[in-house]
Amino acid sequence: MNVNMVNPFIDATTNTFSTMCAVAPSMRGKPFLKEKGFIENNDIVASIGLTGSVKGAVLITMETATAQKVVGAFIMEEITEVNDDLMDGMAEIINIIAGAAGAKLKELNVELALPTVMIGKDNKMYSQQSAPWVIIPMKFPEWGEFNLEVSMENK
Repeated sequence: MNVNMVNPFIDATTNTFSTMCAVAPSMRGKPFLKEKGFIENNDIVASIGLTGSVKGAVLITMETATAQKVVGAFIMEEITEVNDDLMDGMAEIINIIAGAAGAKLKELNVELALPTVMIGKDNKMYSQQSAPWVIIPMKFPEWGEFNLEVSMENK
């Protein structure tokens, strides 16, 4: 996958969390590729499909405690349990990130599917996409770690 297709998602993630949650995430390692097959995830996975002249998906995965801090900052209320606010907040955050990145990829005519949020310990996702996943390990200064994961190819 072309790095020019990934960078808008990194930028959108950084900008979204900085402006909407008042926290600046940073990378915590080098991005790496994951080919099709099983992908191990954190407790919470927010995903959104990409369509238009591309096909793919974007995921944000993080532990529950990290998600509670992120969404709490996003909605300006403390989140102490897994509830509708947490799930809705994660869905909205992945939607904002994907929409902002898609706007930077105008020539690809990226359209967004509806976001989905999954929760569960030791969950795995199976992917049959022919494009590899680019996994970008990131972290918040005091809230914990998360991954931004992007798989996208031209139709």
